[in-house]
Amino acid sequence: MPIYEYKCSKCSRLFSVLQKIGMSEKDTVCPDCGSNNVKKLLSAFSCSAAEGGAFMPSASADACGGGGGGGG
Repeated sequence: MPIYEYKCSKCSRLFSVLQKIGMSEKDTVCPDCGSNNVKKLLSAFSCSAAEGGAFMPSASADACGGGGGGGG
């Protein structure tokens, strides 16, 4: 299950929730004030280089399975 980040519109609390894919903002309640008036935030993701490898910004997309390679 992925972790989603939310911001409560009532009390402005930022919080994270481990939820099933497909759950919506309507299914989420603020842990502080109990409001279900929350907004899902866009969060960053992380990936790691292969074991023993060094982080290289130009190669980070490939390490995450993204990026297109032009052969040459």
